[in-house]
Amino acid sequence: MEEIVCIILLVLSIILFKFIFKINLKKAKVLQENKEAEKITDKFPDNVEVAKEMLGMLGNEGVKIEEAKDTQTSLYIAITNKISIADMKNNYARLQTIAHECLHSCQDRTMLLFNFIFSNINMIYFLVITILTLFKVVNNQILQITILMLFTLIQFSVRSFLEIDAMTRAKFLAKEYIEKKKLCTEEEKETLLAEYDKINKVGIPFVVDNLLTSGLIRVLIYTIVSAFIQ
Repeated sequence: MEEIVCIILLVLSIILFKFIFKINLKKAKVLQENKEAEKITDKFPDNVEVAKEMLGMLGNEGVKIEEAKDTQTSLYIAITNKISIADMKNNYARLQTIAHECLHSCQDRTMLLFNFIFSNINMIYFLVITILTLFKVVNNQILQITILMLFTLIQFSVRSFLEIDAMTRAKFLAKEYIEKKKLCTEEEKETLLAEYDKINKVGIPFVVDNLLTSGLIRVLIYTIVSAFIQ
């Protein structure tokens, strides 16, 4: 009975968060293309060069940079101190995206490493405990649900801080970079920055909801497994 109540509460929580954060995938898709902004962004150097220059502005030149042609996701890998830049040739948001990853590389290293290590521990624990519960090796399911919820809270707190911090500051680093390069007019600069504002307005709630939802879904899956074996 406890598991059924947990399942209902978890499902309602996931739905509630999407309502609170006003998650709208159609609105997010509209922001993926802007021909006018793309033409302005094309005036700037290639992605790797942009990353090098931004890292120089941040006084953090020791970071490795690579361009990954087979992915659409850019990320900073704390364990190797490397920025992997996606293929964003026609993406008008590439300056802000690169700024985002450069700023990750400047965040507190202890927190970055903790986030990397703990997120892997959380995933491994979830997989192991789910398998053990399926085979009835573990019987104290409510305790395990509580532990998974605690792990979700810890991981969400750290990761959301890192992401919101980088997303908020990325616009200002991109603005500083645009002004330094002097490759576009003042009007074109304002056009880009206005688009970056729109991206953050939609993107920050989306990231927070995604982090919350992914954590709660793990707990939900385990709770369903627990209810199934009763």
